[in-house]
Amino acid sequence: MLSVPGRTVLRITVRAPGASLSPQQQRYFAALSPALQGKVDGFKGEIEKYLPADGKKVVFATAWLATDNVFVALMHKHFPTALSGMNLVAIDTLHLFPSTLVCAKQVEEKYGKKGLWKMPADVTSLDEFIAAYGDCEEMDSADFDFVSKVEPFQRALAECNKDILITGRRMDQAAQRISLDVWEEGKRTLNPMASFSWQDIIDYADAEGVPVNSGHNFAYRCDAPIEATKRHLPDLPWKKVALGKPFWQATEAEIKGTPPATITYVFKSFGDFHTTVPVEPHESERAGRFVRQAKTECGIHTRTTSAGAPHGGALQDLIVKDAAQAKALKSACVRTIDLNERQACDVFCLVNGA
Repeated sequence: MLSVPGRTVLRITVRAPGASLSPQQQRYFAALSPALQGKVDGFKGEIEKYLPADGKKVVFATAWLATDNVFVALMHKHFPTALSGMNLVAIDTLHLFPSTLVCAKQVEEKYGKKGLWKMPADVTSLDEFIAAYGDCEEMDSADFDFVSKVEPFQRALAECNKDILITGRRMDQAAQRISLDVWEEGKRTLNPMASFSWQDIIDYADAEGVPVNSGHNFAYRCDAPIEATKRHLPDLPWKKVALGKPFWQATEAEIKGTPPATITYVFKSFGDFHTTVPVEPHESERAGRFVRQAKTECGIHTRTTSAGAPHGGALQDLIVKDAAQAKALKSACVRTIDLNERQACDVFCLVNGA
């Protein structure tokens, strides 16, 4: 029996006399804890309740994160017909970590389910993206998200004739998700991983051999803290160390090294390379996402689903559509400021009491 302090998975290995198993092989011989098995049973009940058995018109938005891959593994094991019929929509923003693309291929091959990939319109490489839209560091973040994620995702949803959207969001990921409902009727959105914790995800991934991003296999040891807003920069004063396994399978001593580093960072999540940074092992995986930006979501989950019934019962259209009237209103202003879509929405909410 392999015992790791703080873990909820019991690992049991069986070998013939004289035979030996690698640590990776040993992880496959595991039983889920009763608590985690309860989460899996709850997942199965929610899938049976809300999804059509054939998976038709169902879309799962995957970024090939650990939670996303565990979802695919659960569907493959318990609902293979539904998995076969649904679409796994993946957006290549052309700013993904190379290890994310490798992980995606591993998941596709292991579970026999190809993703429906979309890229920003009319480009297929980073150089083409820069030529068409600009450098990501110089673009407004809302504009970057729209052209690299939201618009391609909208195209995918239309192609799939989407009825139900599935996400990999979990309640423990951030304060903004703490009250996440499993089923959002107005949006026709299912969040079957909502009750799973980060520990549940990595325990299941270890027990079932679910592919995870190889970027989890490194520690970044420092003599002093580095601000999160600077951890994306090149040539930082840290030492990148290969652990040979995901950081959660390593002991604290293995992560910190000898002598122990003052502070150590690891990648717990992977988005775009310019907005994702490593964090301390105890921090939320979302703590390393969207650094240098005043937001916690990219827009796929907030700008691509229907809003449901308007507050108050009736949607009020306040857009001035008459060109002459709009021109008159604008000419009467002392000063005008051009706003992008996100900024205009924020201003509208503020002046209307949001």
